[in-house]
Amino acid sequence: MCGIAGIINLRGKIQNIPDLVADMAATLRHRGPDGEGFLFLKGNREIHIAFGKDTPEHIIKSGFAYAPKQPVESISPDNIVFGFAHRRLSIIDVSAAGHQPMCDVGKKIWLNYNGEIYNYIELREELIQKGISFHTHTDSEVIIQSYLCWGDDCVSRFNGMWSFVIYDSEKNTVFCSRDRVGVKPFYYYMDGDSFSFASEQKALLKLPFVKTGINLNAASSFLAGDIQFIESGEENMFRNIFELMPSQNFRIDLKNGSFFKWNYYTLKANPSLSSFSEEKFTAYRDETEKRLVDSIRLRLRSDVPVGSCLSGGIDSSAIVSVIGKLVAGGHAVNLGGKLNVFTLEFDNEKIDETRWAKYVVDQAHAEWNLVAPTSAGLLRDLRDLNYAQDIPVCSTGTYGQFQLMRRAKEKGIKVILDGQGGDELFGGYISYSLVQWKELLRRRKFAGAFSELSAGGNLLFNTKVMTREFLKKQFGSFLPYEVQSSFMKQYFPQNKFLNKRMVDTYVKSGFPQKEAEVTQSKTLNQALLVDFVNTRLKMYLKYEDRSSMWHSIEARTPFADDHRLVEFVFNIPGVYKIHNGISKHLLREAMRSYLPKQIKERTDKLGFVTPIDKWMSEIKKECLDFFDDSVRDYMDVKKIKSDPDKFFTMRSHAEGVRVFRMVSFAVWKKIFNL
Repeated sequence: MCGIAGIINLRGKIQNIPDLVADMAATLRHRGPDGEGFLFLKGNREIHIAFGKDTPEHIIKSGFAYAPKQPVESISPDNIVFGFAHRRLSIIDVSAAGHQPMCDVGKKIWLNYNGEIYNYIELREELIQKGISFHTHTDSEVIIQSYLCWGDDCVSRFNGMWSFVIYDSEKNTVFCSRDRVGVKPFYYYMDGDSFSFASEQKALLKLPFVKTGINLNAASSFLAGDIQFIESGEENMFRNIFELMPSQNFRIDLKNGSFFKWNYYTLKANPSLSSFSEEKFTAYRDETEKRLVDSIRLRLRSDVPVGSCLSGGIDSSAIVSVIGKLVAGGHAVNLGGKLNVFTLEFDNEKIDETRWAKYVVDQAHAEWNLVAPTSAGLLRDLRDLNYAQDIPVCSTGTYGQFQLMRRAKEKGIKVILDGQGGDELFGGYISYSLVQWKELLRRRKFAGAFSELSAGGNLLFNTKVMTREFLKKQFGSFLPYEVQSSFMKQYFPQNKFLNKRMVDTYVKSGFPQKEAEVTQSKTLNQALLVDFVNTRLKMYLKYEDRSSMWHSIEARTPFADDHRLVEFVFNIPGVYKIHNGISKHLLREAMRSYLPKQIKERTDKLGFVTPIDKWMSEIKKECLDFFDDSVRDYMDVKKIKSDPDKFFTMRSHAEGVRVFRMVSFAVWKKIFNL
C-alpha cells in the first residue's frame, strides 16, 4: 500500500521534472511514510534511480538492482522522458527488498505500484513451476514476473487491489492498470505536452502546467443531488483531471506519445427470477461461506499488525467473527497481540451500536477500542478531512471513519479490514427490497410480492416506502426539467439556498435519472450491479482509501475485491439474497456458524450513522463563517446569512446531510484556492 506519481514528458517541453515529482511525492507522504524512491528515464534510454529525504539508509546501501544511489536533487533535468515517484507503506516484506520503483534482475521492467495482490503466494508458486526465480518475498516482484510471463493479461490473474505503472524498456511503453472495482485510486492529467498521474488529485495540483478548476456538473450534482454518486465519471470535481476507471488498463507508446485505454474486465449478474429452492439455497449458502472465509483469510496476510472495524452490523461482524474463529483454530495472523477492533460510540441510543458490537467482541475475545466523535472534533478537523479526501465530503459518516483510522494508528495497527461491499453484494439497502417487490409484481407473482411486502408485519411501512421512492425518484426524474427544478427545491428545502444555476445544471445534466437507476432496475441483481460498479460502492471505497491512508493505514475490503466471491454471488438469483422480508438472507445463513445469534437475527439497519443534524446545530455559528464571497457563484450567501436559523433547520437526517455538504463544499473550495 503506497502512493505513486509521475510525469511523462511527451514533447520534451516540461522543465524541472525531478523537482516536480519530488513535490508530488512530498504531497503523498501520508500514503507512504516508510520510504521514498524515484525513477527517471533520459532520452538516450538511460535509467536513473534516486532517493529522497525519507529513503532509509539501509535501502540505499542494499545490493538490489533497484537500490537508489543518488539524491533526487542531483538528477539533471535535461532530456528527461519521464519521472516516477513512489511513497512506501511497508506491509509485505518490510525489508529493503520491498523498495520501489522495482525492477527485474535484467532491468527490463520497472514497476511503480500501490496496492496488494493477496494471492501473490499462489502466483509465485505457479511461476516457480514455470522455472522463474524470485529474489524477494514481495507481491511487487510477483507483479513484475507475472507481466514478463503473461503480458497485459497478467491482471486477470490478480486477486486484490491495485493501481500500478510499468515501464517496459524493450517495448518502450508505459503500461498502467487499476483493479476491478476501484479500491486503489489513479488520477491523471493529459495535454499535448505531457501525461501526469498520481494516487490523489492534490499531487497533480502541485504541477504548474495543470489547468484546472471546479467542474460545474460535478459541483451541481454534489450540492443539489440526492444520492451523491461522487466521482462516477472520468472527469469529476476538478476540471481536466481524469480518473482511470475500475477495470481499465492503458498504454502509452513513448516513441510517438500515443495513448490507448481499454476495459479488461466486466462483472455480470444473473437476471433470472426463479422460485426459492431449499436444496439450491443450501448449495449456494455453503459455497458462499467457503469463498467468503477464504477472502478474509487471504486479506489477513501481512507482516505488520492487522485489525478490523466493527460497526455492529452484519458485514463487519462477519469479518471479525471469521478472524476470531481462524485465530482460535491456529491460523497464523499478525495481530501484534490481541485482535484490535474499532467501534464508534454515541450517547444517542438510536444510533449507538456498541451493544451489538459487544456480542462480537466477547465472542472473538478481541481488544475493543471505542471512539466517540464530537461536533467540536468535527469542526476542528474539517480542513484536514476535506484536504485528505481531495473533494468535498458528503456526510459526517466519513468523519466517523476518519476518527476510527486515527485511533487505529495510535494503537500501532497498519492494516484494517472493513465491510465495504457487503450491502451491494448481498442486498442490504431498502432500495433493493423495493426493486424485488416491483419485480415480483411485474411478473404477476402477486402472492410472492404480498408475502415479501408484509413480512414481519411491515406491510404499511413498506407500502409507504414504495410510494415515497416513486415520488422522489421515478416520478420526479421524468418531469420536464423546468418542473424538476421546482420539484427539487420543494422536496429538498436546502436547495432554496443554492444559486438557481446549481439546481438547473443538476437537472439538465441527467443526474436525477442516474440516481434513480437503482430503483428503476428490473431485477434485484441488476440493482445490485448498478451500485457495485462505479457508483455507490466506488464512492464508499474512495472515502475508505483516503480516510485510512491519511493515517498511513491500509484498508482491506474482503466483500468488494475478491473477484471469485463477487462473481459467484452475482450469479445467484436475487430470490436467495432477500427472502421472507429479510435482507442479506444468503449472507446471514452463510455466516450462521460464525456470527453471534443476536447479530445473525438482527433486522434493523443503521449503517455508518452519525448524529449529523445534532452536530451541525451545535457548530452552526462557526460554520456560518465559511459562507462568504468565495462561494457566491454556487450558493445564495446573502440568503444564508440573513436567515441562518432557517438554513440550519434540519427536520431529518437527510436535511442535516445537505447542510453539511454545503459547509464541506465551502471549506474545500477555500483549502484548494479554487
